[in-house]
Amino acid sequence: MTETFHPDRPKPKRNASYDWLLWWRVDQDELDRQVYEYKTLRLWQSMRGISFLCLLLSATITVLFAAFNFAGVDAYAFVDAGLMLGCGLFIHFGHRWAMIAAMLLWTLEKVMGVVSTGGAGIIVQLIWWAAYMHAFFFAFRVEQTRRRVPPPDIEVFR
Repeated sequence: MTETFHPDRPKPKRNASYDWLLWWRVDQDELDRQVYEYKTLRLWQSMRGISFLCLLLSATITVLFAAFNFAGVDAYAFVDAGLMLGCGLFIHFGHRWAMIAAMLLWTLEKVMGVVSTGGAGIIVQLIWWAAYMHAFFFAFRVEQTRRRVPPPDIEVFR
């Protein structure tokens, strides 16, 4: 995989298994792969698709909690779920502003979750926040790189 994009680049020495937690770290080889295979990656393989699926999951859970009035969730949860779904659709179509909006919305939601519980569950909230932020930020970086780099000739990589 990486030899295709950068055969002369040495392999990184760090362990990339915790990059989802350190959300601002983006593996350059994976970024290149996401850019070059942008049109061929499946929904669950592309970062924009993963971001969409994350927001879809969150919206589904929010709607279920609101529908059954679980844990005191109020009717504003439907608005939140609608915003998540809207951001998710625009992310899937590659809009950078939607990725920024999702980062802001997700951060606001996690902050409000911590404040409303008086700080209970802050570690769990931080882990969920970091995982989603990694997906949103990585998708944003892919779209930024696509705007700067001309589309590749796919035949070169076969």
